[in-house]
Amino acid sequence: MVVSQDQKQAIVGHYQVLSRPNPGFSRLLLKGLKSDTEYIVSGLSSTHYGDNLMYAGLPLKNEHTGIEIPGVEESVEFSSQVFVIKEK
Repeated sequence: MVVSQDQKQAIVGHYQVLSRPNPGFSRLLLKGLKSDTEYIVSGLSSTHYGDNLMYAGLPLKNEHTGIEIPGVEESVEFSSQVFVIKEK
């Protein structure tokens, strides 16, 4: 994860190597954001506050759970996701 010095932008990547059987739901916890600032995350339709992104995290793609969640895709082996985060 890379965060700009003014904490207005960040880029974070998640890389899936091998899928795990029945892993449950995964979230990616972020660091270095302003807790009271609202951020727009690429690929997500809603905005999130910095403290939410740092303590609850970003929802990641499902690993073949068989459950469909609107807006969250199922991942496959050797896949990746890159999120661009900008202050609203």
